[in-house]
Amino acid sequence: MINFKQFILSLIYALSLVASSYAGAGDAALPSMSAAKDSRVTSADHVLRRQRGLNVLGTLTATDNPQKLASTLEREYGALGSFAVDFVMGDIWSREQLSRRDRNLIVLTMLGALHQTNQLAYYVPGGLNHGLSPIEIREIMTHLAAYAGFPRALDAMAETNRILAELGHGPGADGFAGAERFSDAERRARGAEVMGRLSGNDAPDPDEVLAAMAGKLGPLGEYGIDFAFGEVWARPQLSRRDRSLLVVSVLTALGRGDELDIHVPAALRHGVTTVELQELMLTAFAYAGAPLAVEGMRKVMEHAQ
Repeated sequence: MINFKQFILSLIYALSLVASSYAGAGDAALPSMSAAKDSRVTSADHVLRRQRGLNVLGTLTATDNPQKLASTLEREYGALGSFAVDFVMGDIWSREQLSRRDRNLIVLTMLGALHQTNQLAYYVPGGLNHGLSPIEIREIMTHLAAYAGFPRALDAMAETNRILAELGHGPGADGFAGAERFSDAERRARGAEVMGRLSGNDAPDPDEVLAAMAGKLGPLGEYGIDFAFGEVWARPQLSRRDRSLLVVSVLTALGRGDELDIHVPAALRHGVTTVELQELMLTAFAYAGAPLAVEGMRKVMEHAQ
C-alpha cells in the first residue's frame, strides 16, 4: 500500500507534469473540448458544495434563509467568506462520518481552547440546534479548565452563559449549583476508576499509579489524579466518549502531540472510532489550521485499530 510520503511525492510529480504541459503550450493555446467539459463539471461540483454549505448554515443558525447569510459572509469577507461556506460547511461539516452534534462539540471545544469566544455566538446556538443540551454545552467549558486552563475556560463559560441566557436557558433566580463535594479518599478512588478505563487497566491501585507518576511529575501527578480525573472526568454531565472527543480536540488545537499518544488510545477505549477521530482532525483543519490537523492525523493513524 502506498504510504503518505509516496503519495505526496507522486502528487508533486503529477503537478509538475501539468505545469510543464501548460508552459509548453504558450499563451495562444485554447482550451480543448475536454477542458471545457471539465470546467462544467467543476462548476456543478461547486453548486453541490454550496448547496451542502447552505444546508449546514441552515441547521447551525436555524435560519430559513441561509443564502442571505452566505451572501453577507461573501460581501464582508470576500473569498474568505466563500471558503467559510463552501469548504468549512460544504466540505467538512457535510461529511456523514461524524454527527453534527459531535462536530459541534468538537468546534465548541476548539474555540474555547483557542480563546475564540467571539465565534461562540454561532456555535452555542448551533450546539442546541444539533442536539447538545445546555448542560452538555456548559460541561464542555467546565472540562476545558483542566486541559486549557481556568482563564480560557472561565471566559468561554461567561460568553456561553450569556448566549444561553438570551436563548432562554439561563441559570434561574438562584444561579447555578456548585460542584459536588468529595473527600480526598473519594476523589482518589474516583480518579483511579477513570484512569483504569482510560488506560485499559480495569483495577489500578491509585497509590501505585501515584508512586509511578511522582518521579516524573512530582505533586502535579497527585492533583492530576484527584482533580482532573477524580472530579472533572468523573462528572456525569458528559459521557466518557464525549469527554474523550473533547480532550483530543483540546490537545490537537494546542499542538500537544505527546499527550495525544495517551488520549487517542483512550478515546478508542471509550468507544470513539478511528473514522470519528479522523473526522475530528478534518474539523481541526478548518478551525485550528492544517499543521495542527496534520500532526493530529498522524497520531490517529499511528494508533488506528
